[in-house]
Amino acid sequence: MPTNRYNGRLADVETVRKGTELYRIMAADASYAANSFNMKPRPLGHPKQGRFEPADPRLGGYIYVGDTLAGAVAEGVLRNQSISKAGLVRRSWLVNKKLVRLRLGSDVTVASVYGSGATKLNLDTALLCGGVSQYSQTRQTGTKILLETTPAFGMRYRCRNHDNLTSLMLITRKAPALSLTLIDEVDIFFDKRGRDLILDVLHVEFQLQYAGVLPN
Repeated sequence: MPTNRYNGRLADVETVRKGTELYRIMAADASYAANSFNMKPRPLGHPKQGRFEPADPRLGGYIYVGDTLAGAVAEGVLRNQSISKAGLVRRSWLVNKKLVRLRLGSDVTVASVYGSGATKLNLDTALLCGGVSQYSQTRQTGTKILLETTPAFGMRYRCRNHDNLTSLMLITRKAPALSLTLIDEVDIFFDKRGRDLILDVLHVEFQLQYAGVLPN
């Protein structure tokens, strides 16, 4: 059984192909471009840190994306939320968020940190899919993996809220940032087009529904 202490092995790698459509759900009022990499990762222990962003400047900037809409919903809407017995989606999960669609401009190699790829590294979901209290540890672990696995410009990992879905964190290292073309961005609550997309995924993929008042 993995002990969740990274063993130093090179991670398996896989290729995300040029032209792949990627998704992210982010703050609707964000002051930065939807296709930009965050070049200033938060310090370890920051209350708003994420699960895997780099903790070493040699890895450069980062961006979280999903290669499925359901994966983006799992990470951008449901992560760290408490699901009620009634299976109802709360309004607060949806407001001030937008769905962004991007297109990858070139092939990119990423480390496979899920399934047997995680087991190979002496890791399992107890760590990799843990809550916010473990984020400093997951960030340090992910950083070690990427420093060791030098061909990788990111990692694929399992979504916390769905065993069969994965998401991606892409990094820049010292190279220019990967090209991510902005296709579209739409509010997921106040814009009917975005709202219908998200509520459909929540219903079909997660058996959750929104029963509140909808905006006109």
